[in-house]
Amino acid sequence: MPRFVFEIGTEEIPPRFFPPALAQLLEDGRRMLEGLRLSFTEVNVYGSPRRLVLIAEGLAERQASQTREERGPAARVAFDEDGKPTKAALGFARRHGVSPEELVVKETDQGEYVFAVVREPEMLAAEALAGVLPDLITGMAFPKMMRWGTGAVRFGRPIRWLLALVDEDVVEFQIEGLRSGRETRGHPVLADGMWAVASADEYESVLEGKSVLVDPARRREMVEQQLALIAEGESARIVDGALLEETTFLVEWPTAACGQFGAEYLRLPRPVLIEEMQHVQAYFPLENEAGELLPKFIAVRDGDREHLDTVLAGWESVLRAKLIDASYFYEQGLKRPLAERVDDLRGVVFQERLGSVFDKVERVRAVAAAAAEQAGLSAEERERLDRAAALCKADLTTEVVLDLSSLQGAMGREYALASGEPAEVADAIGEHYRPRSADDAPPESKLGRLLAVSDKLDTLAALFAVGVVPSGSADPHGLRREAYGVVDILLAAGEDPKPGQRFALSLSGLLVKAVEGLRGQVDLDRPSEEAAAEVMDFIRERLSVHLRGEGTRYDLVEAALAIGIDDISQAAKRAGALQFAEAWDTAPQPPAPFLSTVIACTRPMNISRDFEGGKVDSGLFREPAENALWDAYQRVASQADAVPLLQLFALFADELRAPIDRYFDDVLVMAEDEKLRRNRLAVCWHLSQLFRRIADFSLIVQD
Repeated sequence: MPRFVFEIGTEEIPPRFFPPALAQLLEDGRRMLEGLRLSFTEVNVYGSPRRLVLIAEGLAERQASQTREERGPAARVAFDEDGKPTKAALGFARRHGVSPEELVVKETDQGEYVFAVVREPEMLAAEALAGVLPDLITGMAFPKMMRWGTGAVRFGRPIRWLLALVDEDVVEFQIEGLRSGRETRGHPVLADGMWAVASADEYESVLEGKSVLVDPARRREMVEQQLALIAEGESARIVDGALLEETTFLVEWPTAACGQFGAEYLRLPRPVLIEEMQHVQAYFPLENEAGELLPKFIAVRDGDREHLDTVLAGWESVLRAKLIDASYFYEQGLKRPLAERVDDLRGVVFQERLGSVFDKVERVRAVAAAAAEQAGLSAEERERLDRAAALCKADLTTEVVLDLSSLQGAMGREYALASGEPAEVADAIGEHYRPRSADDAPPESKLGRLLAVSDKLDTLAALFAVGVVPSGSADPHGLRREAYGVVDILLAAGEDPKPGQRFALSLSGLLVKAVEGLRGQVDLDRPSEEAAAEVMDFIRERLSVHLRGEGTRYDLVEAALAIGIDDISQAAKRAGALQFAEAWDTAPQPPAPFLSTVIACTRPMNISRDFEGGKVDSGLFREPAENALWDAYQRVASQADAVPLLQLFALFADELRAPIDRYFDDVLVMAEDEKLRRNRLAVCWHLSQLFRRIADFSLIVQD
């Protein structure tokens, strides 16, 4: 069966563009072939710095046959009294490419109508593909799109050539004046130029002969093998593999080599060395088995081994210059204790309406003090947390961070230690920006977690207060990431197994504190609680997304969070308990029927939703079902504080489900007698408060 190869040749595409671009190309390519009624056995996508490739194996030679029915005018309009087609019928038939004699009349809900049975043409694969490949190109999205020349097409980088083959045949189309063909481009140094591909089966071999490995999996494997071989020869190990994917999409023909730098630069802090090697130069740092950095690195060249010594010398020279600068900047920073730099923050603008970074630090200290009280810190811990908060942004004025902004926090830790600050203070400073991304871990220390939460809550409250709120995909200040960070930190803190590290915080209280800290800096024409509630809703949505991403059903998440997220960890536990309880129904012998329990719990919650609450007078009970339900409620309520959430739900199922059902069968809650009615509503209200320890059960889908 035919093979289809489609290559979009471009100027060099940034490595970070490739993973989402290849995923989209695969999905859109499959959808395109299915829409064309072209069967296939397999679809693969590949990419290298200057190309994106879609390959379909076992492609059908031509489209599968298909017929469809098109409804036309009513029969009484389509045919005259003699049964002859009218102009309406003739036009309808002509429009759909059938003869008037082929029109059929069918009975519908609206009466008799004329239908045309249209047979789709069965075009050859190459002919069918030619009409849709331009749309496949223009439908692709990239983090940043470009236009070039005078054209209107937007793509990740300018398109320079197009190859499209079904076996030996070119799929002919054009876009922006660029015509498809059978030529591809070789390696820019080792085999530059355009090279003809006789058939789709030869595509990969032609490229490999021109020093291009188009399959990123093969390039990645080659890089990994070379890294491992070199590291073994140096009795070392790679610090981490964070560069592996980036390197894979930076090269078409990878060749790795080991370089070195002067051992005297090892006096620089580890974060500086790693940043300069890994993130600035895209080198792989090496360390020994003890975890100590070595004055060596591995870099990957896009090319062969010819003149590799010259290339390696260039790599070493560039790194040496970077390390000379870093050494100078670091030494300059050591000349002043970190604490002396805090006042310099008055000259660093945080946000035009929110004052300086110094102002922000003072707000963070106030929020951190409130967090320390909630977390039950000792006097010594509180003092160290306040010290960390006071110093946490001071490294922003150091030359190292001004040169390498990604080291903020990390350099604060280094300079704090060099200034004689306690290790706990330095560690909290170093951790307080974490998590910086979805892949980053939250802080590990208690002080680091508390400082990070305080800093992030201040950022959220302050920017929301001046109307800087994410809109659509626009989030220039990364507020979604800050909110996700709060969620991640508090979830980790609520589950930490290490002694003394676990804590829970009241988000609402801290947010009110954060908003109050803005008074005098920002005009707040509403109560602090109202402004804090907006940020709380924002964090709630991030928590909801997090829980759904972990596999918890949407309605269960909403039910668990509806009763509040003041304690993030507890809210997540409620959602988890519901998910486990719901899974019981699929067990061979479910210990507690989920849906029937949810329905039972919903009944008192719904009927007492607008009731303000009140005491229950058992002397007003008139029916046995009232006594039975109240007794059951008291038994369960007395255990509610002592049992886990999942066990509490089981108590609802075992102890309350049947009494509730009987209560609503035998008792008229909305009795005419006001005393009876209010007493019965009070019973339902107390039940509702008990159930709200887990969820608002009325939000759970009851199908």
